[in-house]
Amino acid sequence: MRRHDLQQIGRYRWIVLNARWKLAGALRALIQRHRIVALGLAFALVLPLVSVGTGSGGIAATCGVERWPIKTGTDSDVGLIDLFKPITTTIANLTALPAPQPIPSTRIRPTETTVFSVTATLTVYKREDDSDYHLVIADGIGRTMITEIADPLCVSAGSPLLSGIQNARSEFDARLKATTSFKTANLAVTVTGVGFFDFKHGQTGVAPNAIELHPLLDISFGAVTPPLVCTSSTGAGIAPPSSVPSGTDGFHASWYGQSGYQSLCAGTISTAVVAYYNSGSRGWVSGKLGEVAYLGTWNPVPSQDQPSVLGGDGTDGSPSTDWPRFNRVAIQPADYVGPGQVAWFQFTVQAPIAPGRYTLAIRPLIEGAQWMEDYGVFWFVTVLRPDGTVP
Repeated sequence: MRRHDLQQIGRYRWIVLNARWKLAGALRALIQRHRIVALGLAFALVLPLVSVGTGSGGIAATCGVERWPIKTGTDSDVGLIDLFKPITTTIANLTALPAPQPIPSTRIRPTETTVFSVTATLTVYKREDDSDYHLVIADGIGRTMITEIADPLCVSAGSPLLSGIQNARSEFDARLKATTSFKTANLAVTVTGVGFFDFKHGQTGVAPNAIELHPLLDISFGAVTPPLVCTSSTGAGIAPPSSVPSGTDGFHASWYGQSGYQSLCAGTISTAVVAYYNSGSRGWVSGKLGEVAYLGTWNPVPSQDQPSVLGGDGTDGSPSTDWPRFNRVAIQPADYVGPGQVAWFQFTVQAPIAPGRYTLAIRPLIEGAQWMEDYGVFWFVTVLRPDGTVP
């Protein structure tokens, strides 16, 4: 079809779209007074634009209605857009903008009078019922937003955005084929388009503030983005305090450092170490009830003597990570730990399946005798998402 024919089709559709906007206004005014008349208008409004073209050929399409002049650059404020100075920004910056409440029918300054350029990953795309291409882009930590390429045939020939829309549509069609169902891309893209605030209605990939680039005026493609792989790691160890009590009468213990907190992929098993200084006057004797030292589960998570999701002996709902018991995290490593000596308690944790931050509170005790100091010792495990990002 020749360019002249396409422009004629565009002009025809714009006349029809304007008529539909006027019908929408009439419908709102009549709803309260003439329900039967309003119903008839409603049927007129939902009829799609189909088979408009020249000669015997036709192009089936349905164009949008909601804030359509803003989306296609046919509103009275379109001249305020600086098309020649796009602002380079990020998804994080755009999704942090305050959403207008309520969203007006006029163009929102300065966001909707600004052209933005964003480099991100095109995750999925589809052709929507209003003939727009719906593209979801994401940054490196999973923030998403929507960008849209309008159908040039739904844009008035007088719109200053038409040439950019035609450009973006051609660039996209040269690389991908949009259908009415979502397809996965995972392509690096740089998209340039006009800022736009949409209404939330359950859109795939919608930003928290419903910000979009709509319409896109340019899109360039990079290489396929390789999937991120989860990798476990352990942070730096925590050094002991400069001084601790010593020689206190009876059984006593003081925290004396530990290995670093862990960031683990789901299901990963890892070893942890916590050191305690025997700050009392009595030694800890392995295998002797009333004198042997353990680490026990404590408050507030999972609470005193309760099973933990991070480890256990496989009983009482705990995972099996070779703890002495479900509520005993570790036993003293040496046969005897005398006053003034340090015991390095070693234990194994297993990352739960669900991403998140998990806590294990521990406290030393003499089994069958008493709980000892220090209070407030915690072990933290961060379970990463499948792509290795922190939840």
